[in-house]
Amino acid sequence: MVSKNVPYMERIYRNIVAIKKNEFRRFYEHLSNAECIIPVGEGRSRCALYIGLGRISRDVKTPDSIDFPGRNMYEAAEVLEEKYRSVSLLVNSGSSETTTPRKIVQELSEYIEKTGSKTFTIDAIISNLESTIGRIAEKDYGAVVELRGRGRAPKSAEEYMKHGIMNDIYELGSLFLVQRIKQAINTGKGYRAVFRGVEKEMNKIGSLVDDFVESDFYWNLVRAMEKRSHVIVGGLGIARTVALMTVIRLQHVKRAIGDEAYLTGALAPRPRAGDVMLLISWSGETESLLSWCEEAKNFGAEVYSVVGRESTLSDKTESFILNCDVDSFYCYAAFALSPIPLSLVERLASRGLKLPEYIMSWYHSVTQ
Repeated sequence: MVSKNVPYMERIYRNIVAIKKNEFRRFYEHLSNAECIIPVGEGRSRCALYIGLGRISRDVKTPDSIDFPGRNMYEAAEVLEEKYRSVSLLVNSGSSETTTPRKIVQELSEYIEKTGSKTFTIDAIISNLESTIGRIAEKDYGAVVELRGRGRAPKSAEEYMKHGIMNDIYELGSLFLVQRIKQAINTGKGYRAVFRGVEKEMNKIGSLVDDFVESDFYWNLVRAMEKRSHVIVGGLGIARTVALMTVIRLQHVKRAIGDEAYLTGALAPRPRAGDVMLLISWSGETESLLSWCEEAKNFGAEVYSVVGRESTLSDKTESFILNCDVDSFYCYAAFALSPIPLSLVERLASRGLKLPEYIMSWYHSVTQ
């Protein structure tokens, strides 16, 4: 068993090892040969890509960045083709029909079909091979990997704890897969290296998650979030993407009880007495985060942190230290934080509060 406290961890592991290696080989070779990778997704699928690809030894261009060379993928393709010999459009879509990825895939397909370009490949991680994006595998330039984990919405608090909120199984599985792909590419290894040692790594993550869930830190944080309060989660760089992934999930529960979860930034309100701030940082020495910490404390908020090592931030806050290298930290942090909304659901249900299912389903459709 991967984790004794979080059952869906086992399913994530089983879904990874169930990937068809003959499909995956072509997919991996496209990415390994690419000089530039363009990650595309929506909601937490995009977060999973960004976290997993962090620090990869390839140029990465995101369609929403200010230096993306075009208003759309068709327009950008001509510019990218002049700069790179090989470009992979890497798609992650749990539903396999998400609007933005589907549109970008269609634009690049149109460019390739019209120009006969051999520069581009379209490589997708999806849950439905019969979808619009899934059918790209029929093209010479397409490669698709089917990853299980996308399922129906749970109907009870017990089911949330077993299956996870918002398709945790798919999103975390895709994050783990992309992380393994990056590590193999960075070390110049072949596609088999992605699956070699998967059981050992998943057991390591499962043990870390168990330690986290069993810690006083975890339950103090859950109890603080259970109160009538806003939650503000922050980080910089890749840590900000981990924070966003966490906020998207927390919003489901906090909004259902009349509160809100925010990502630090211009749209987040100043913390009030009783609010909860959670900061994510590998180094624990980032000046901006230390400033946010002091400001929140001055307003009377409770401040927690997840860090990679002992640091100034861990000294100034109630902190959980993952004790890992920077390359692993962001993936580990995303996994460790994933059970928090589930524990909130469980505690609220135990007090007789029934979370409205239509709100959960509606927000799910918006953010995925």
